Amino acid sequence: MTSPETKPKTTRGRPTRSPEQIEDMRLRISMCALKLFQAEGYTAVSMRRLAKEVGCTVMTLYKYYNRKIDILRELWKLIFKELFEEIEAITKSETDEIARLKAICKFYVNYWLNSRDRYFLVFMSSGVSQEDVSIFVGDDALLARFDILRQSLSGALEGSISEPDLTIKSQLLLCMLNGIAHNLITINAYPWTQPDQLINEAINGLLRPDCRESL
Repeated sequence: MTSPETKPKTTRGRPTRSPEQIEDMRLRISMCALKLFQAEGYTAVSMRRLAKEVGCTVMTLYKYYNRKIDILRELWKLIFKELFEEIEAITKSETDEIARLKAICKFYVNYWLNSRDRYFLVFMSSGVSQEDVSIFVGDDALLARFDILRQSLSGALEGSISEPDLTIKSQLLLCMLNGIAHNLITINAYPWTQPDQLINEAINGLLRPDCRESL
């Protein structure tokens, strides 16, 4: 008598997801969070509320992100990725050093002016601690992307500046660009000069020989 055919063992639970499926789910969560954070504010949206919008349980949500701040950091990462990919394309299309510097600076400011909800999400989300921001700002990949401003400024100065002075000037450049964007977005009732003209004047000031000598 032959023995009955052995049935294959079945495993409980859901099958293991592929890296692609995990990434797709993380992106889906991030995009849902982006809509909610922009509409209701970061602090107003709980993980339970987000899970409901995504269409999953809170436990499932925590399998992809440990904390809500991790989702916000992921959104910051996606926003800066989009921003700097466009800037990198500009650097490849413009051969004149000064024109390239002005072009990427104008794009940087106008990106925020044309995406004010993203500006508020990145720079003005309430309920975010300095430690939360420091972890993101200290990311080597992000710092490497911002270095394109330093490199472009160095090219426009034709290398006629010391490294310490270049560091000061590149930091000043970023302060000016963020300042222009911030003021035009948050104090929009004031009759500001056109942003492109403000950027031109800011860069012209940085490139002046007498300004370099004063440093």
